[in-house]
Amino acid sequence: MFEFRSLEVVHWDYWQRFQLPLDASVITVVGPNGSGKTTLLDALRTLLAIEDRDTARDYKTYLRHNGKGYAWLRAVVSNRPDRRGGRPFFPIKDEQVTLACRIRKRGGDWSRDYQIVGGDVAVEVLEQGGDWLGVRDYRVRLAGAGLTRAICRVLTLEQGATDKLCQYSPRELLQLIFDVFEDKAVLDDYQRARAEQFDVEKEIHQLGQDLAGLHLRMESAKADVRSFEEGLALRNQRQRLQAEIAPKVELAEQRAAIDGARPRLTGLRRALRERERALADLQSQDSGAVASHDELMGSLGDARQRVAACEAEFTRARDRARDAEMLVKRHDELARLQAERGAVDIDALSSAIENGRRRQAELKLEAERDRARSGEIAAQVAALSSGKLPVEKFESDFRAALERDGIGHRVLTELVDIADPQWTVALEAVLAPYRHLLVLENPKDARAAWKLGEQMQYRHFVVAERAPVPKATAGSLLEVVRFSADPPAWLPRQLDRIRRVADIEAGSKLPGGQDWITAKGYLREHRGGRHIGGGQHHFGAGARQARLTDLRAEQNEISQRAQSREAELKELSHRVDADQSRLLGLDAAQELVTRAAEFADAQARLPALADAAAQAATELTQARSSVDAVAERDKDEGIAAAKRQGQIDALARELRERGQQIGQERHGLVQRILDFRRRRAQMPPAWRSQAALLVARDEYESAAAVRRELERIDERVARGGFIEDEACVPLRDKIAADHAELDTTIGRREAHLHRAKRITEEARGAYMNVLRATVRRYRKNLMALGELAGIAVDVDMPELVNEDVALAQAGLTVRFDFDRKGWIGLDDGEASGGQQVMKSLLLLVALLRDEDQPGGFVFIDEPFAHLDVFNIEKVGRFLRSTDAQYILTTPITHNLNVFEPSDLVLATSKRRGGNVWAEPVAVLKRDRGEDTQAA
Repeated sequence: MFEFRSLEVVHWDYWQRFQLPLDASVITVVGPNGSGKTTLLDALRTLLAIEDRDTARDYKTYLRHNGKGYAWLRAVVSNRPDRRGGRPFFPIKDEQVTLACRIRKRGGDWSRDYQIVGGDVAVEVLEQGGDWLGVRDYRVRLAGAGLTRAICRVLTLEQGATDKLCQYSPRELLQLIFDVFEDKAVLDDYQRARAEQFDVEKEIHQLGQDLAGLHLRMESAKADVRSFEEGLALRNQRQRLQAEIAPKVELAEQRAAIDGARPRLTGLRRALRERERALADLQSQDSGAVASHDELMGSLGDARQRVAACEAEFTRARDRARDAEMLVKRHDELARLQAERGAVDIDALSSAIENGRRRQAELKLEAERDRARSGEIAAQVAALSSGKLPVEKFESDFRAALERDGIGHRVLTELVDIADPQWTVALEAVLAPYRHLLVLENPKDARAAWKLGEQMQYRHFVVAERAPVPKATAGSLLEVVRFSADPPAWLPRQLDRIRRVADIEAGSKLPGGQDWITAKGYLREHRGGRHIGGGQHHFGAGARQARLTDLRAEQNEISQRAQSREAELKELSHRVDADQSRLLGLDAAQELVTRAAEFADAQARLPALADAAAQAATELTQARSSVDAVAERDKDEGIAAAKRQGQIDALARELRERGQQIGQERHGLVQRILDFRRRRAQMPPAWRSQAALLVARDEYESAAAVRRELERIDERVARGGFIEDEACVPLRDKIAADHAELDTTIGRREAHLHRAKRITEEARGAYMNVLRATVRRYRKNLMALGELAGIAVDVDMPELVNEDVALAQAGLTVRFDFDRKGWIGLDDGEASGGQQVMKSLLLLVALLRDEDQPGGFVFIDEPFAHLDVFNIEKVGRFLRSTDAQYILTTPITHNLNVFEPSDLVLATSKRRGGNVWAEPVAVLKRDRGEDTQAA
């Protein structure tokens, strides 16, 4: 490992140009805050191409301060051979090597170039030419010279970070060790490989899902192909049925129809001949019946003439006998009246008869009025039972006129219902003047309705303006009313103004302008008070029930009056008839005397006249019997003739129909034969043979069966949703090929994954030995440094196994024993500030210690911060006891003990105001025998 011998800076930050010696093991950079101590360390870091990962400062920050377009950093380092004889910068064999960094501004941005040359070469010489290296190649050369990642990590520590290593957890410390010794990169590679394998597993899993999806698609494609094939089979079957089977079956049916039509035509002709013979027989019978009917009609005429003569004789005899009988009856009636006659007051009897007849007329008129009223009551009861109130004629006429003109309306009684029966009387009384009020359904019909009202002189309101019922005032009459639809706008307001009171005393206590009404119907308004209650029943369901009760009571009353009236009429009729008979008996004696001879002659002739009438009646009966007998025979023969004529007409009609039928059958048979021959000629010979037709008839009985099968196939095709695109077949084959290929790919990738996982596990298991060797090496370095510092160190080796979780959780447990006061851990809070610094230095230097390549260098910002004198000395002794070169920074506020371990002190100072460049760094070099100063 190389060490610094000198450093030269040109245009770095505010330093113009100077060169510093660095040929000492412990170098202390001292100066006030902001004087450039860290700037000097950043120059060394930039020269070594170390990127600071924990701060935003980089080399560009320092070059923007001075305004120059270039800068140089040049260091002379050692190139001594190690224990094995190898030089750090081989093949350069010079004892010293120059490291140079040239920084220039190109295209608006800064770029770095590096050079490694043997010997101490000045900047001017380097600028003349040489082999310039890029950052990556330069780092590779430095790593070959011993600038390991451990040193790079240490060199990036900021101010006050030296004592932070002891605050690491065991796990973080072990990770730092692996990171410094480049084992972390290997583990990261293994972990990255595992992550990649995990990604491959996820990818294979995704491919498996894709394979499952592809399998579903393949099954769906197979189903589509099956659907296509099934639909194709149905369509082919339908085409065969329509193109081949249907013509065959129809042709076979035509052949069968032709074969069956010929015997039928023969049978029709035979039946026609039979009917012709039957018609001839009936016509012959009808001709014989005509002569017999003429003879019978002559006999009937003679009989009717005899009946006429007998009827005339009977009429004469009956009239003479009846006249004599009437005279005899008159004589007997007059004799009865003469016998009943007594002392009679003719005037009184006439007056009684006249009064009786007048009372009869009155009772009959009353009965007529009651019958009319009973009809009205029955109609009203029927209407009320169906839910309708009776309507007066003027209202019904006006409503009928409105309905004829299509004007929708409702009567107020249909809209109102009484919620509280206690106030029925009061509400009926208030609303009684409006029981015939009509409200229109559509306000636009108002003008037409008013015109009808004027024509028919309708004396009640017809209202077009309607409005919803507002909320009723508590205690108002509106509160007990319910409207089934919107009433006239003014009616709820009128009802709401009237207060309900218990009695007149309660109403008298209200203000003077308040209208009120009692439950019995006493109303007080602005005009005064009056009783308006009564027996009105016009509104609500209660009104209908009360009206029904009244009407039924009136019906009972009418029925009772009718019974009394019938009894009185019966008694009057008997009395008037008796009085009439007594009055008529006064003239009987006179008529008996006057018509005595007439009455005697009638009595003498009555027996002979009665016998003559009876003999004439007998002869008339016999004559009528003869006529009836001849008429009955004529009727029977007429019926027989009519029946026979009906049979003749029916047979004639049947003969015509059968003749037409035979003609149609013959014409149809000819047409079928022609159609059969035409259709057979259009079919291939193989289809029209008798055997082919029989096979078709065996498969399908009839053309109707073929049509039903076609309909069934059409229905299956319509409902089945069969695939019709034949591209589904190659699509299925494509999906099946993709499925097989993806299945093969998944199997191959799974095999590769298993092999890679096995190889990775085996390789990482083998690398566990390297990790254990790294930890043992660090443990050995740490314990050796502890002996140099006089501090006991104990390190517990971690259990490193080839398992992800265990390896990620493994840690390095380190304990320290200062001055034999007991073991303490890394960051357990028991160590002092100096002990914290010592622990961190031990942990830090153990990372740098290399027995094969001793030496090296470390940059540490302010390692003595917050340390007392004793601990500063202890840290100094430890630094001098190691083989590394240390470049330390310290502020000027510390005591002088901080310079005790230093062989070389570099003093920085702030840039003075007004100066472009800062003062160069002062150098104090210690000779352990005497001190010298240079500037």
